[in-house]
Amino acid sequence: MVTLSLSPLHYVSINNNPYHSSQFARSTATKTPQNRSKKQARKLTVFAVTEGSSKSKKEKPEESVPSWANPDSDEPPPWARDEAGQSGSQQSLQIPFFVYLLASAITAIAAIGSVFEYVNQKPVFGVLGSDSVFYAPVLGFFVFTGIPTAAFLWFKSVQVANKEAEEQDRRDGYK
Repeated sequence: MVTLSLSPLHYVSINNNPYHSSQFARSTATKTPQNRSKKQARKLTVFAVTEGSSKSKKEKPEESVPSWANPDSDEPPPWARDEAGQSGSQQSLQIPFFVYLLASAITAIAAIGSVFEYVNQKPVFGVLGSDSVFYAPVLGFFVFTGIPTAAFLWFKSVQVANKEAEEQDRRDGYK
């Protein structure tokens, strides 16, 4: 039984701790005419009892232990079931979602940076001067191909992350 109290007249008992008495502490103040004349302070007492403490101690709650968690079971856990079958089969190379996300971020930064460089006419790396014939076409190529490419890579990273999450849910037995 778990009992919690906010009143100084009660103790806190957690799981029938043998170090605490099993009875609630009682007030030792007696009612005398002097005590009656003083304004008595109201005390708030809060008790919390767990669901398990209300049941009989003879009843054992049924615990659902999966078959693979038993010590004498040879069954692998859900996340390891497919590993045995995949070791012999040929796996295709799958790029993780964070690679797509990183490529998307870099491409978007380059595309937006190209817009700022074209507007300011100040080359950052000095490969092409602002007076070069190829200055506007190169920056335009980065802008007009970089923004859609960044959007595609971001969308692809979300697809791969969702696919990985669904696969993990399937292995864990949620779907």
